Amino acid sequence: MNIDHHAKIARQAEDSSGYSGDDVRPLSAEPALNRKARKAKDPDRPVAAKKRAPQKRAIEARKRILKAALDCFGAYGFEGTSTRMVAQRAGVTHTLVLYYFNSKDDLWLAMMDDALGTYSAALAENLDNRSGKSAAERLRIFIEQFVRLSADMPQIHRIMTMEGNQDTDRLEWVINRYLRDHFGRIKDLIKKGQEERSVRDCDASRLYYFILGAGGTPFTLSTEYRAITGRDVFSEPEILRNVAFLYELVFI
Repeated sequence: MNIDHHAKIARQAEDSSGYSGDDVRPLSAEPALNRKARKAKDPDRPVAAKKRAPQKRAIEARKRILKAALDCFGAYGFEGTSTRMVAQRAGVTHTLVLYYFNSKDDLWLAMMDDALGTYSAALAENLDNRSGKSAAERLRIFIEQFVRLSADMPQIHRIMTMEGNQDTDRLEWVINRYLRDHFGRIKDLIKKGQEERSVRDCDASRLYYFILGAGGTPFTLSTEYRAITGRDVFSEPEILRNVAFLYELVFI
């Protein structure tokens, strides 16, 4: 069944029932008499205003789907997740998931783009060598930024831990789209910090992966971390302690 047919089924179901499980369309059409009366009272009301509410609900529904996908892929991996599972978690119809994302593969790619796109843009801005900051200062910014990303979205670290052990098109895509450039930029920053004698003298590639592991793993294992240490890794004091600990290990 193709995606156009899915969309047709969704529209037919909504038109016949007056209700859609995703809350993207209005529940019922407004009677023509009421519309005329309202228009007479407010003749200058912009036409675009009528479209804003449905558009807003559509955007919110798409965000819910992407968040549900992040949760599901992070907990169950790609093979263990289905689009129906994502729909149920998001509280939308399965048809709506397929309307926005044609397949599970497309949903995974959109979810990773949504999660990593904003982070990459912010990272690029903060690591700009035209900022006048030293390599050590920019590396400190990266470390805190990465730790906070891991706290906000621990699912990403879990997903990449699972994907990183598989030779798949998904891994190749995320490497080429995000990770290769990310690795190159941080590795160069580490080397420049070593030239400044502010970063420990060691293999830059190993230090890169050490930062990622130490910065992300506590949030990935948050339940175990709390049970053993008695501390909440997501609390602001604990986040700052983890950042400070990484600073002690990375910088001279």
